[in-house]
Amino acid sequence: MPKNINSASRLYSLFERTLGEPDNTQILEVWAKLLGVSESNANRKAALVSERLRWMHRELELVAEQMRESGYSENLYAKAILNIEHAMSAMILPATWNQAKQYLGSDTLLALAFCSEILPDEESQISADELREIQALVDELRSSLSASELPSRLVALIQHHVELIQRALAEYPITGAKALREAARTGLGELIEVKETVRASRDTPEISKLVTAWKKVNEVADIAFKSEKLAQLGQKAWAALENFL
Repeated sequence: MPKNINSASRLYSLFERTLGEPDNTQILEVWAKLLGVSESNANRKAALVSERLRWMHRELELVAEQMRESGYSENLYAKAILNIEHAMSAMILPATWNQAKQYLGSDTLLALAFCSEILPDEESQISADELREIQALVDELRSSLSASELPSRLVALIQHHVELIQRALAEYPITGAKALREAARTGLGELIEVKETVRASRDTPEISKLVTAWKKVNEVADIAFKSEKLAQLGQKAWAALENFL
């Protein structure tokens, strides 16, 4: 368990799970397993893996930026950052794992581990049980749409919100609680845009399940954030929407 939870610690935890992967396994398959991509279509799998690698690159950029701001000598971590960039390159996805593994030696992972200790402790870990509860609420919401009598525009909006939450759950191991917060912010904004339509259907099971799912997303995100400025923002925003409805 990392001492601090931040961009560096999340990346370190992901790379640590690749240790022991067979050298002759395709890189695409290693990342797919690691990042929870279960897709039989090869093209679709490659697209999803590439998307998640972009999330990882974004976190790596944050590590580099924060380390520069920390005042530590760049030569202590710059080579590790470069090695990790090479390992996560989408250009080598068709190759075998040994092509990526060569960049993830013990010196690289050790440098990343030191970065995780140096950078601030940004949030608390969200438990697997909490994440499973969100997934169960999303599954229940999706099922309720199969026989929905809501206007087609509203059904399409709720389906989009299901996708928003699913994406946030997939992104969470890489980018942390901000993935949930950003998804909730997007969802809230979209509901405000059609608030009169939502208000007209406020007593339906689908809207009730939607609000319940988003409230849970905001609850766990608010608890995870340690900054007082970020704590409870999500729940307060959704409480305001509920009052309007």
